[in-house]
Amino acid sequence: MNKLLLVAIAALLAACSATQTLYSWGPYEETLFIHYHEPGLREDALTKYIAFIDSGSVIEPKLAPGLYAEAGTFMLERGDIESALKFYRLEYEAWPESRPMLSALIENLESSL
Repeated sequence: MNKLLLVAIAALLAACSATQTLYSWGPYEETLFIHYHEPGLREDALTKYIAFIDSGSVIEPKLAPGLYAEAGTFMLERGDIESALKFYRLEYEAWPESRPMLSALIENLESSL
């Protein structure tokens, strides 16, 4: 009986550890934390995050909603409007539900060029 209970518990634990996520988040949480709490490490974290986002078309599972837009916001904070627009457009294409907000944002940025 004890052996059967042990096998059942092991099987349950193995099933729990094999969870898959719908989306790929990459270094998002780490980058966000560093961005707001460790300014001295910000550029290195941002470089890694942008490299992850740029590889988004080959990442499985799909990049999580908002990650392209977050990269655009990071670029906008740097003053790089062209890169910000690139990432906002990628978010616009990847996630149709974000189009109302992003279309206004993109139009405003394009008019400022």
